[in-house]
Amino acid sequence: MTITKYIAEFLEKYESMRIHTNHMPDGSDQNGLFKSPTRDKLEYNEGNCKITEHFQVYFRQGSVSDEERKESDEWLEKLVYWIDDYGFIYEYPEIDGKRSVKDIKVTGLPTPFDYEQDDIVYQMSLSITYEREREEF
Repeated sequence: MTITKYIAEFLEKYESMRIHTNHMPDGSDQNGLFKSPTRDKLEYNEGNCKITEHFQVYFRQGSVSDEERKESDEWLEKLVYWIDDYGFIYEYPEIDGKRSVKDIKVTGLPTPFDYEQDDIVYQMSLSITYEREREEF
């Protein structure tokens, strides 16, 4: 499984939202996940490593009324708290036999990114930190 797919599946656990990867369709209540070019890597002496990868998540929410904007703000705030608390309440699922997730965190709060006729697109930054065991050659 790719790290991008792992993050998408992780986010889809929150209120059964749908996450599109490298794409965000038109219309309200659409969400897209995009990998950022930043990657941090810490090598251990035995050859294993700890890797942090960064992502941008975009949420298209209805914005016709003031009430819709308030609901979107509340929903996004609850999503941030859910991500913040997840690692304290649950174990992160393993990616595969050689990679295990240590942390997923919000590194940039949801903020308005783009305004469209009836929608606001919010942008949020995430990071995932995982350890990877080297393959035996």
